[in-house]
Amino acid sequence: MNYIEESTRRIPVMAEPDVLVVGGGPAGIGAAVAAARNGAKVLLLERYGFVGGNLTVAMVNPMFTFHDVNGNQVIRGVAGEVVDRLVKKTVSPGHVTDLTFDNASMSPFDPEGMKLVLFEMLKEAGVELMLHTTFSDAYAEEGRIVGVIVESKSGRQAIRAKTVIDCSADADVAARIGAPFVKGRESDGAMQPVTLFYRVAGVDMGRLKAWMKANRHLLKDSPTDEEIDSQSALAFLGMKEIIQAAVERGEYPKDAAPRILMYELPREGQFAVNCTRLQGIDGTNVLDLTRAEIETRHQAWAVTEFMKRHIGGFEDAYVLDTGVQVGIRETRHIVGDYTMTEEDVLNSRAFEDGIACGTFAIDIHPPEGEQQVFTGSGKAVYEIPYRSLLPQGVDNLLVAGRCISATHNAFGSVRVMATAMGIGQGAGTAAALAVRQGLKTRKVPVAEVRRLLIEQGQYLLDAEGVKERRDAGLRLTKIDGSGNTASHHNPFARKSGS
Repeated sequence: MNYIEESTRRIPVMAEPDVLVVGGGPAGIGAAVAAARNGAKVLLLERYGFVGGNLTVAMVNPMFTFHDVNGNQVIRGVAGEVVDRLVKKTVSPGHVTDLTFDNASMSPFDPEGMKLVLFEMLKEAGVELMLHTTFSDAYAEEGRIVGVIVESKSGRQAIRAKTVIDCSADADVAARIGAPFVKGRESDGAMQPVTLFYRVAGVDMGRLKAWMKANRHLLKDSPTDEEIDSQSALAFLGMKEIIQAAVERGEYPKDAAPRILMYELPREGQFAVNCTRLQGIDGTNVLDLTRAEIETRHQAWAVTEFMKRHIGGFEDAYVLDTGVQVGIRETRHIVGDYTMTEEDVLNSRAFEDGIACGTFAIDIHPPEGEQQVFTGSGKAVYEIPYRSLLPQGVDNLLVAGRCISATHNAFGSVRVMATAMGIGQGAGTAAALAVRQGLKTRKVPVAEVRRLLIEQGQYLLDAEGVKERRDAGLRLTKIDGSGNTASHHNPFARKSGS
């Protein structure tokens, strides 16, 4: 193999924070804000010119899901505060009902408003930011990270931190120091497909609602007139059979998702569209990512043309913008001190070291085939244990977000943005406590972490001082709806005992 030998060089140390957070996505935001609010000196690295990760970079919308089937808000803390601030800026309707996948709630938002809110929260917390900065490498000695290398317009620089939180979504830091990880499904390493979210504008809402009422048989669970008219933010899911016929005619991209799924945004006539899909992409392989960026954008335009022809109200719609990058659902999972399982999710398991809750469905876009796996949200509220954030073999590194230690099936629930932000808050709180008490990450008193999280608004199961916060309007009335028009099914029903 040809190669170029790089000469040894000294790299200047440009910062020595208490806590270094790598990645400014949902988990990174939760981690950085929480660590700073708990007294740590925090530096947050982000490779783009704004923060938010999948919230803004990939333009994934809406956030799922903050409530259980009874309308009790179980994801609060930093994530809940983000939504509250969005509402105050009139860039989100807040937590609203959903007509798609039996979700107890959804939380749509304007991505530009999200960028501003997140910047404001980081500034208020005292987090130092380095944008346009890419994580490059890390060095570990005797089970501790001693230096992180970054690249930017300022060149190659080093950072020394007492504790590092890997919020890269792909466990990049853990992988670079040789911490163990797995990719994708246990049987064969296959990963969920990628999706490019995008926004359409110019939709006539009156004509769309009229079309939905006239064609309700094409939509999931045939929504009533009242359900369609009462939605604060309209959600649309269905058209499986029409799409199958369109694929055969060459009118719809064969690799795209075999249903239309879209969500109304706060701006009049705008929708976030979740229809593109591409299998066989490894989000840690640059050539795969390049192919995905090109092919999914072609899909986005083709899907939009289909909607213009077949959905009332879309006659004058157009592609407003696409995500800065394709959305990656799954790559590496660390091998942690504890690996979460589907049984933990389905059986609402609480842990002595639980640091965040999740309540989203097990939602798996299959690595092959078309039918999406979906258990239905809010049926189970479970905790994420602190041990799942601890990569084996290293003592000053925490991992937060979708790359924590979880099986492929459990990950199908843990991976969503609201849950990731809650996990980040738990990691940031633990990291600040480790620095304050001069402890290794494995020696942090988790009971104290839980106490701090509850004081700062987090919800945890079976914890003293935590009260239910119910919204009767978000109580889920449709459970186990039919997936026939939406190309999804629930193979976990018997396992859950429901």
